[in-house]
Amino acid sequence: MKTVTYTKKDIIRRVANQVNAPDLQTKNYIDSTFKIMAQMLCEDHDRVRIEVRNFGVLEVKPTKAKPKARNPRTNEIVYVPAHRKTHFKAGKIIREKLRQPL
Repeated sequence: MKTVTYTKKDIIRRVANQVNAPDLQTKNYIDSTFKIMAQMLCEDHDRVRIEVRNFGVLEVKPTKAKPKARNPRTNEIVYVPAHRKTHFKAGKIIREKLRQPL
């Protein structure tokens, strides 16, 4: 199966075409949106949740420390400190479309 990679530039072009706006103006809006979402996700809270209706939920969750993790390349036992990770859960519309047979 072939992999298709979309970039921010592709998003900007599609949004600009859909709303009949210039690419440069749309780029500013998209850049601002992503910048603000990144700032929100990086805020100093244990859990952060951004819910975008009909799209999905971006969430930052804490992880536990792992005192005996293993480096698969060297088989060395390493300590992995507690940190935060991101998680995305697709919304209902996206989940339903992805579950349809090809």
